[in-house]
Amino acid sequence: LAKLLLLGYFCLRAYRIRLHAVTTFGMVIHEFDPWFNYRATEYLAEHGYKKFFKWYDYMSWYPIGRPIGTTIYPGMQFAAVWIWEAMKMLPETKIKMPKHILNQIPKWLQLYFPNRGRMLSFSPMSLNE
Repeated sequence: LAKLLLLGYFCLRAYRIRLHAVTTFGMVIHEFDPWFNYRATEYLAEHGYKKFFKWYDYMSWYPIGRPIGTTIYPGMQFAAVWIWEAMKMLPETKIKMPKHILNQIPKWLQLYFPNRGRMLSFSPMSLNE
């Protein structure tokens, strides 16, 4: 009876440990999966799909590594690279903002526009710049 109670207690504790992040922070992805997907997308963009499917990643599943080509669903990585490549082909665009539109935008929001809100501009950029 004592063994059964201890087993039940430890199973309950293990279950509560797994749910700790959900009960504390809510249903938000805050683990390492987004970082892996970002690295995998970068690798695909830099090396191409042939090397991507043969890539053996030693930074995940430490210490043994992980064969990426056979263990992931690469749809998100391919879609991200496709969108990025399509965005790079778009020309840089600048649009003069009319005064009546600028007057509707709060002053604090204009700080987030390039050229301080006098002109909207679009061009491909890197998050690391």
